[in-house]
Amino acid sequence: MPTSNRSARYDDQVIAAARDVFATQGFGAPMSEVARRAGVGVASIYRRYPSKQQLVEQVRTASFQLIISEAEAARADEPDPWRALIRFMSRCMREGTGIGTVLPTWDEPHTYSAEFRGLQARMAEVTEELVVAAQKSGDLREDVGFTDILLLFKHLNPRLPTCEPRRAELRARYLALVVEGLRAGGPPLPGPAPDHAEWRSLCDNLG
Repeated sequence: MPTSNRSARYDDQVIAAARDVFATQGFGAPMSEVARRAGVGVASIYRRYPSKQQLVEQVRTASFQLIISEAEAARADEPDPWRALIRFMSRCMREGTGIGTVLPTWDEPHTYSAEFRGLQARMAEVTEELVVAAQKSGDLREDVGFTDILLLFKHLNPRLPTCEPRRAELRARYLALVVEGLRAGGPPLPGPAPDHAEWRSLCDNLG
């Protein structure tokens, strides 16, 4: 197997393990637990990710990439804007994604990479496109912003001490309840949606 393929598989293995560990144990979980779950040595993880913060950034970067992919696929494959939005949200909440996993705040400010910032901006852009299209179709309420959708991922995926299949089942259950509140025609929502700056400030310190 080419070195690049082995490296990519290793990264996927470690990121998936880290995502699951942080989802159940929080950011305070030891790197040894991530290594055990991934089936690799602790030293090898530290060679690839010198700090836990860098590993967590990669977990979040992988989530950004998945959100972007799901948004683009929903727009391309589903001509109905409302169905595209719901498909997007459902796919992002399916088993194994880890999107929205709540992590503790950093003890110190973290400087995010250019890749992280670029993907964060693209994620906001593609999500907003889905939201605007669903609003133009008359199906999505007008007082919902794209930031509401992205923050819902966090609310719908809290850190729970249970297995990922059960967490995914609960996410699907509560997403089904939330979807009805997204439809046009309901009473006004209290308070405004977070603007882009507030959303980014909230997400910079939470996973």
